[in-house]
Amino acid sequence: MSELPFFWAVGIENAHIPEMGVDQLGWTAHRARWREDLRLAKELGVSHIRYGLPWAELNPAPGCYEWDWADAVVMELERLGLEPIWDLVHFSTPTYLKHGVLDPDFVPAMEAYARAFACRYKGRVRKITPFNEPYISTYFRAGWGIWPPYLKGRKGFARVLYPIVEGTKAAIRATREENPEVEIWLNDGADYFHPATPDLETEARERTEERYAALDLLLGQPGSREWLREAGYPEVGLDAEPVEIDAIGLDYYPETEHLLYRDRLGRQRIRASGGGLGLARTLHDYYRRYRRPLFIAETSATKKPLEWLHYSADEVRKARAEGVPVLGYVWWPFFDFYDWNTLLRQLRGHRCPVGLYALLPTASDRRPTPTLGAFRAVIREGI
Repeated sequence: MSELPFFWAVGIENAHIPEMGVDQLGWTAHRARWREDLRLAKELGVSHIRYGLPWAELNPAPGCYEWDWADAVVMELERLGLEPIWDLVHFSTPTYLKHGVLDPDFVPAMEAYARAFACRYKGRVRKITPFNEPYISTYFRAGWGIWPPYLKGRKGFARVLYPIVEGTKAAIRATREENPEVEIWLNDGADYFHPATPDLETEARERTEERYAALDLLLGQPGSREWLREAGYPEVGLDAEPVEIDAIGLDYYPETEHLLYRDRLGRQRIRASGGGLGLARTLHDYYRRYRRPLFIAETSATKKPLEWLHYSADEVRKARAEGVPVLGYVWWPFFDFYDWNTLLRQLRGHRCPVGLYALLPTASDRRPTPTLGAFRAVIREGI
């Protein structure tokens, strides 16, 4: 696999969820200092950057688009020689969609937005992520149900997943119609659940199956069809035409593999498993299922980040040597973000120390961490 192209990248956290009061670009002061942040990324030595701006702000009303900020960013990225993998939707929906992804106008609105973006930046933005983390977005909003609309269980999961998948398909088709040369780079959480006890094996397996649902539907894979049908997923969606994706990104952190267990009261709980399949095996599993090129779309660690950097890079090398086409590696986030320690359920301004730059002494500052120098050395070493 040594002849296979490979890139190093960073990503700037852009979660924007108006109904929850979430605005990472504002909290981290990136809104005010985006030029400086892009310059820092270039100086690090990466060739690519995962980046996006809030749909809610680029498209504040039906058919109305405000491109000034995006225009300036695209121009600056071109000047710097950084290639973006552009997030069109990163949890955000415009406020005119009163019911978010469940709004009747969500799918046509997403299609129109993707078409407008592809038309405006044809030949300039070549890699597009139409919807960041469709599985995670569904799981947090339904299934686990910790974000609005707080639906629970597999029936809730199926209800929210349907418009997300249909909107993503519509966005991909519209994008390709406007710009046939564009590449679709779709990422999602690679969550895996390990049962602590035999009585939880079925539950752990079913939770793990859910990570494949969106990709199965988008690519026309049959793996999730039966359980989705039983959960009430619309038949028209199960039989819909698939779309093509150029690369699949895996979001893999130390806590991506979960331990499913019962507490003293018998309630099901999850925590980081502290081991299990590992990143190389996970890459193999996804490639075996989908036969598409892969990339590490998100990874970082709060504890022992230097160890995690070297571990994850070595796992990518191992997978590539074993024939898995891994195209790139993104450290996410480039600089710290806030309140992801509670998965954005409690907005207390808690700084999560996971970036290559720490937001110290204030959110407007960028203090280099030891991981920054280590990442620069890994880039020089190559894959």
